[in-house]
Amino acid sequence: MKVVVHWSGGKDCCTALHKIIEQGHEVACLVTYIYMEPYVFHSFKVIELQAKTLGLPHKFVKITDNRYGDIMGTLERLHKEEGVQAIVTGDIDNVHHRRVWKDACRKLGVQLMMPLWDRPLNLIPGSRYRKRIMEMEQATGVKAILSCIDQRYFGEEWLGRAIDRKCIEDMKPLVGPAGKGIDVSGEPGEYHSTTLDAPLFKERVEITKFTKRSRVVDFGGSPYREGNFLYMDIEEAALKPKSQSSQ
Repeated sequence: MKVVVHWSGGKDCCTALHKIIEQGHEVACLVTYIYMEPYVFHSFKVIELQAKTLGLPHKFVKITDNRYGDIMGTLERLHKEEGVQAIVTGDIDNVHHRRVWKDACRKLGVQLMMPLWDRPLNLIPGSRYRKRIMEMEQATGVKAILSCIDQRYFGEEWLGRAIDRKCIEDMKPLVGPAGKGIDVSGEPGEYHSTTLDAPLFKERVEITKFTKRSRVVDFGGSPYREGNFLYMDIEEAALKPKSQSSQ
């Protein structure tokens, strides 16, 4: 099946991409929606490098006040021009996103594929330790860092840290109810990640210059996009050969 993958450059979409390709699907392109500039949560420079090393077509879509129309217009063109039959997302527990994507798929007559979805059928949020999801991501071989952290939960020393099993274990004492602690997956937005390497990457991404910046974000009170963020404003990055150990 030919698919389009929603792409932020983080660990979740990258894991979803790997899972979909494992299942034998063909990726028509990656799509990144630009909701704000500067984009605190992810780096456009890195996203461009990721698409290049993956060898996949990639589109940036500027989101205007007509957000739904911008998204639908893009997906409709891909469906008609590229023969896209399914939309792939790395969403874990965001019911608003799922509702929007399901509605879009229904209107276009395509499927929705969410390989990381981790919300029980009774709609009670899953464990905020996210053992299944985090193990899936580690087993897939996606290597990401914490590139944006909400300072309400994390100290500055967490910024830039590799999301490995030690990091996941160290996050566990920070877990708590929404608004008081984190979800280890970062799904509600307590942190955002940047993938630097993965099995499908032909080369690894190396960040060579960045500046630490702070910004308070509040998109109408959405728990998925509000916080006091410290982030890596990535000024320079490059593709580098993989080390022998990472291949």
